[in-house]
This record gives sequence, C-alpha cells and structure tokens, in this order.
Amino acid sequence: MKKRVLLFVSIVSLSLTFNSCSKDDDNGSSTSGNIAGKWIYLKQGEIVGGEEVLYPYENSCSSENDFTQIYSNGTLRDVYYNSTCSESIDNATWTRSGNMITVSYGPGESSTSEIIELTSTKLKVKYYDEVDEIYYLTEFLRD
Repeated sequence: MKKRVLLFVSIVSLSLTFNSCSKDDDNGSSTSGNIAGKWIYLKQGEIVGGEEVLYPYENSCSSENDFTQIYSNGTLRDVYYNSTCSESIDNATWTRSGNMITVSYGPGESSTSEIIELTSTKLKVKYYDEVDEIYYLTEFLRD
C-alpha cells in the first residue's frame, strides 16, 4: 500500500511538470519544461532533518520497470508490475498550477505534489503526507 501511495505521489508530481518551454536546462535545477513522456521511477525517499535521503527505487518485477506515462492532453497512466511481473495500470487526469501538480484518479482520490527539479532527463518531485507528517521525494528518469 505504501508503494502505491509513493507511486501515486510520484505521478502527481510528474504531472506538475508538464508545462513546455523552448528549452530545458540540464545543468541547473530548473522546474519548468516539457513533462510529457515516459518517466521511469529511479529513486525515492524522504526529507529527514531538512536533508534529502534518497534510495534506489525497487521494482517488484526483476524484468520490468515501473513508470508513469504523461500525456499532453491532461491524462496519464501509472504502470507498475508486481512480483510475478503482472502489469497494473492506473489511469488519471492531471492539472498544473505553477510548480504544483494535482493528479486525480477519481472522486476523492487526488494528490498534489511540488516539482523540485525538471530537466530533459530528470524529474524530482516532493509530496507532503499529512498522515505520516513527512515529505516524500521521488526521482524519475525520462525514457
């Protein structure tokens, strides 16, 4: 369940970054750029004592990578694989306001995340979990 929440948060955060720019800044910590595309889960973690603590993302399937596909029409697909490599897909819609992105999977199932970094190859998002009272981070690699 926690992995699904982290995936959900990551997807929401990914969607935030959809705004297109004429160019991406791969050398800085830009937060605007083209978010449309396929994003592979790379790292996840949290903020502890004001410091980012990130770990490699662990896919449940040894032969497939979990990913989020973000479409420019405001929809997205969150695809993940269980330990038997069976695919599970969650469809959602997303909207962006500044560096905040909201992903909605249906009535009462939405989440808002903040884009920390967006380049042509990397996306990092932050999500506050009110239940755990902690900020979670997810980093993606563009496929």
